[in-house]
Amino acid sequence: MKAVKPAELERLRQLDPAVRLILLTGPDEATMNALAARLVALAGEEAERLDLSSSQLSQDGALLAAEAASLSLFAGARVIRLEISGSGDDCLAAVDALLGADSAVNPVIATGASVTARSKLVKLVEGSDAGLAAICYQPDRRALVGIAIAAAEEQGLRLANAEAQLLVDLVSGDQALMRRELEKMALYLDAARDRQRQVTAADIAALGAASHEEDVSECINVALGGKLGDLPDMLTRAAAVGVAEIRIIRALAIRAGQLARLRAEVDGGAHPATVVSARSSGVFWKEQSAVTAQLHIWDSVRIARLMTRLLDCERALKASGTPGNVLFRKLMTDIAHQAARAR
Repeated sequence: MKAVKPAELERLRQLDPAVRLILLTGPDEATMNALAARLVALAGEEAERLDLSSSQLSQDGALLAAEAASLSLFAGARVIRLEISGSGDDCLAAVDALLGADSAVNPVIATGASVTARSKLVKLVEGSDAGLAAICYQPDRRALVGIAIAAAEEQGLRLANAEAQLLVDLVSGDQALMRRELEKMALYLDAARDRQRQVTAADIAALGAASHEEDVSECINVALGGKLGDLPDMLTRAAAVGVAEIRIIRALAIRAGQLARLRAEVDGGAHPATVVSARSSGVFWKEQSAVTAQLHIWDSVRIARLMTRLLDCERALKASGTPGNVLFRKLMTDIAHQAARAR
C-alpha cells in the first residue's frame, strides 16, 4: 500500500483486518508514540498486548509471523507492539515473512524513530498490500489544535478552537501529555461518548494542565527576552523540578512558530501589541506581554535561524552518544545573547 499521513491514521475508528502491519517512523518521536498508543488502543480494552523488539526478530525471522498468526489464550483479541532500533534492516526478513504469510490475525503496530523514508523497511511495507507506513513530522500549531479537538471528541468532550489552542500551548505541543490531560478532564466532567461535555478555559486551569508549565514558560521568556542574568538560575530550577530539556526545546519551537506567524502581520504594518491582543493570535493572556516584547526583538530572519537551530538541538537530544545537555545549555545561552543584542 502507499504511504499514508499520520492524520489519516488519527481518524481511524477501527483497525483494518487486511492491514497486518502499520509502520510509524519519522523525526517527531512524540507524535509517533502517541499515534502508536492510539492504534494499539483500537484493538480493544480487553486485547492482549505482546511487545517485541527488532533485535529479537533478527535472531528469529519467523517469530513475528508466528505471533501474528497465534490466537490469544487469555483474551478475544491480541495486538503486537514492535519497537525497531536503527535503520530496521535487522527485522527485514521477519517483516517480509509476516507480509507474505498465508494468514495473520493479530495486527502489528511498529515504531522506529531512526527508520528513514528511503530505508529498505519502509519500501518493503509500502510495496505490500498488507502494510501501511506513515512518517511523523512535528505538526504545526494549527495541526496540533485539530488533533486536540479530535482527541477531546473521543473522550466525550467538546473543545472549542480557543480552548484547544490554550491546551496545546499549556502542554507545549506534547501530544502524549495532551491526551492524558484530556482523559483527566473527561473524568472530572463525567464525560463519555454518550455524555458530551463542553470544556471551558476554567476547566483547563482548574485541572492544572501541564505540570511545571510555569517553569517551561519562564525558560522560554527568559531566553527569548534576552534576560542573560536570569538564565543560569532558571535552567537550574527547571532541571531541579524535572522539566525535560527536550520539552523546553519543543516549547521554544512552538513559540518560534507563533512568533513567525505574528511577525508576518507586524511586517505588514500592524503594531505588535495589536497583533498579540487579537483573539485570533492564540496567545494565552498571561503570555501576551512577553510575546509582545519578543516581537519587538525577533525579526523574520532571526526567527527562521532560531527554528533551524531548535530542530538541530532536538535531533541531538534524541541521538545517542551526543553531549545533549551541553548543546542544550549552549543554545539557550546563544538565544539569550541574540535577544539581548537585539533589544
